[in-house]
Amino acid sequence: MREIRHSALVAQPPGRLYTLINDIENYPRFIPWCTHASVQSRSEREIVATIGIKRGALQSEFTTRNELEPDRRIVMRLVSGPFRQLEGEWLLVPIPPALEKSADPSGSAVQPGAGGGCRVQLTMKFAFKSALTSALFEHKFAETTASLVDAFVARARALPDG
Repeated sequence: MREIRHSALVAQPPGRLYTLINDIENYPRFIPWCTHASVQSRSEREIVATIGIKRGALQSEFTTRNELEPDRRIVMRLVSGPFRQLEGEWLLVPIPPALEKSADPSGSAVQPGAGGGCRVQLTMKFAFKSALTSALFEHKFAETTASLVDAFVARARALPDG
């Protein structure tokens, strides 16, 4: 099984990123490789959703059941798709204001005194059902997964504060 971890610092509160991550219907608007996204069911504690992917020769869709911990954590588990196993976790960790100044030396993600920043982290574990599919697409899916955090950070920065 392959595991991918990717994280970033962002000058947005955890709740803002949590809302963007759960705005699944809008994924095709800002995630370049997402062809379609639909929600089968949504409650305060769970979302079941299907995401379509197209990256090069990799074209598929998968459905996950996402357990929600508002403004803190989202745990994804496979319902259906080309995977033998797919598990993911989004973690949203607040950055105390005193740490923001040193959190990102480049100053590009968290600005001193901005208040309410967070570290957003995605961990995904996956294995394709077939060895052939794995050989052909594992690397491409790993790249796709790693690009997710960057897409959400860019989206958070592009949208007006609200």
